[in-house]
Amino acid sequence: MAAREHWHDFFGKDYLLFSEVILNEERTRFETGQLLSLLNLPEGASILDLGCGQGRIGVPLALRGYQVTGIDASDTLLDEARRRAQASGAEAVFKSLDMRELDFADEFDAVLNLGTAFGYLENEEENQDILHRVYRALKLGGQLIQETENRDFKLLYSAKKTWDMMNGCPVWSRREFDSVTGRWNEEMTWFDNGELKSSRLNLRLYTAAELLRLHGNAGLDVKGIYGGFDLSPLTTSSPRMLLHLEKKTD
Repeated sequence: MAAREHWHDFFGKDYLLFSEVILNEERTRFETGQLLSLLNLPEGASILDLGCGQGRIGVPLALRGYQVTGIDASDTLLDEARRRAQASGAEAVFKSLDMRELDFADEFDAVLNLGTAFGYLENEEENQDILHRVYRALKLGGQLIQETENRDFKLLYSAKKTWDMMNGCPVWSRREFDSVTGRWNEEMTWFDNGELKSSRLNLRLYTAAELLRLHGNAGLDVKGIYGGFDLSPLTTSSPRMLLHLEKKTD
């Protein structure tokens, strides 16, 4: 039996607790508005939230009248997404599915891949295949928005060791980057009611040029590339990176 991939354990209850500090309501409102401005979709358009997590973006979009399908491989986060949808009255579908099993054809007006929900797989061919699957899932002229880490910024400005307060809990982080594999490894440690706990984040950090090549290989054309949701130009000083792409129509 294949070993359990580490990211299954990372995206659990502890992630949900700590991520709410960063992914707060103000940030969610801003990012949702920016997405709608970029996509310019009619009400009722179909949107696939790929790596939807706790429904932070999918639920607000559903409340605005879009047909939202969210997929994620974390049952913990999906349970929270469904709870939020039910509590708010949003009609959205949230499914447990590994991105590698994505099997839609010409179904969505837009696909969203937000919050660094790409690069966790160690097999580069699988990452490329996911983008081919995204291409097939989109209707002709359909759009993809991918928002992730800006590798240049992370390598230049991220401290190797830090203490952070997350939801009132001190968290110790130790970070390393492998220049050969392009993978970022971050080990986090904290105390929870006297119990020492830890978590590990490991993912492939892509440059903008590498991502554009992968998307191009999948048949997706770039419409714009930005330094995050504020739509500023992408530079080495941009903490985040946002790609806006389109399924070729010819």
